Amino acid sequence: MTAHRRTARTLVLGAGGSAAAGVYAATANSWFVVPGLYAAAFLAWCARCHLAAHHRQLAEQSWERRRVLGERPAALNPCCMLARHSDGAAHDRRCTDVFHRITADLRSST
Repeated sequence: MTAHRRTARTLVLGAGGSAAAGVYAATANSWFVVPGLYAAAFLAWCARCHLAAHHRQLAEQSWERRRVLGERPAALNPCCMLARHSDGAAHDRRCTDVFHRITADLRSST
């Protein structure tokens, strides 16, 4: 279990607790439900992002394992998260496109 998955589970638990607290607070005044549900929605969104990072990390580990065993797996889409956030202008050392991985190593050593 990766750290991203543990964090996602904690955030889901927090989202459930926030939703329950908001619904319980609504018994006093119906507007008290809004902050609880807002917090629950935000925590659920954060949990989804952490779960996506967990799945990406598992995919990268599987890709690297197949590469070490001698296979030639196709690059993941996107090839690395730095390329995703820079619109393909930059790549990091964990890039799954072998050519970009080599050039990232050259740029970082200078």
